[in-house]
Amino acid sequence: MANVTLRVFATLATALGKKEVKIEGSSLKEALDFLIREHGEEFKSKIIDSVGNPQRYIRIYINGKDIRFLKKLNTPLNAGDEVLILPAVVGG
Repeated sequence: MANVTLRVFATLATALGKKEVKIEGSSLKEALDFLIREHGEEFKSKIIDSVGNPQRYIRIYINGKDIRFLKKLNTPLNAGDEVLILPAVVGG
């Protein structure tokens, strides 16, 4: 399992109770499952939709690369990776 840094912003930081946390997981899904077990369904509903995909208004990056162009939630994690979870900004 890789030890990675997860950073969240805006309402996600409020739900998590902090902006940065160290987590472990061999894949992004495994790391998020750990966070969900620790922080409950309210946190899960903010990042994962009802079919298990990231919410459409959430962007997740691993080392600056959008997971949509990697292996999505199955993207492997390595020690020292940085995961950013950002709510999309909308409006005008």
